Amino acid sequence: MDCTNSPLDFTQVANLYAQLSGTLAGFALAAVFIVVSHLLGGAPPVGRREEALDKAVPVLLSALLGLILTSLAYCIIASDGQNTGRAIVEHDVAGVAFSVSGAMLIFAAILLLESVLPHTAADHGRRLLGQCAPLPMFTLLCNGVYEYGRAYYTTVPGWLGLLIAGLLVLLLGVSVVGYIAYGRPGLDGVRLAGDGATRGIAGGGLAVVTVCVLLVSCTVALGGSGCPVPMAGVVAVMVAGFLAAVGLSVWLFLTRPPRPVIPVPAPVPAPASAPAPPAAPAD
Repeated sequence: MDCTNSPLDFTQVANLYAQLSGTLAGFALAAVFIVVSHLLGGAPPVGRREEALDKAVPVLLSALLGLILTSLAYCIIASDGQNTGRAIVEHDVAGVAFSVSGAMLIFAAILLLESVLPHTAADHGRRLLGQCAPLPMFTLLCNGVYEYGRAYYTTVPGWLGLLIAGLLVLLLGVSVVGYIAYGRPGLDGVRLAGDGATRGIAGGGLAVVTVCVLLVSCTVALGGSGCPVPMAGVVAVMVAGFLAAVGLSVWLFLTRPPRPVIPVPAPVPAPASAPAPPAAPAD
């Protein structure tokens, strides 16, 4: 198959994504400098601020490295954009890396805001990221898979369109249920405790980005002309992206910080009444 039936100019698309990734990496680097200058310029933060910084810095550094690697991956795609089939596959894989890096950057910003914002505002930011961001991120991946199906089959088969629509509807349902669950006080006890949660997100996200960049490089080096990847492999990447999007929603819900407990004032005992004066003796 020649795999040329795609209207997208992947050279231009990859160049734009490379610029966007580099711009976001610049924001992440600026945030790192702000945090470092804050730590070096004053007294060490204590209490809530210290805890928030301890959680946010690993995720912020992972987002910075991930965006730099993603920018390099899109530069590779731009140089390979004349081979439409390979470029579509590379665009899908790099889209996963871009989505993961962007999500980590937003997550790090939320963790930093938790040190200065009330719990309600910080919790709402995590709620928006965990339940609203996965759907457009997964839609980006589905768009690439749809384009590959158009180029692979000349006409997009009906089963592929139904599969994409079904996965999008399922993810929308997960997002709606998760968004509603945040407001249920009865689910406050459903959470994962421990300081390793954010470090796991940082390490796992950076590992995913690294694997994606390696896959892009291997596709350029080893992939043949035309459509080098079977359609089943591209669909498998989409299903993996769906599971990752659902996992992001569930993970951010389970690792949300507990609501602060407002102490109930102890009841103040009523003042003891003064004893009644003795009755006067009768005459």
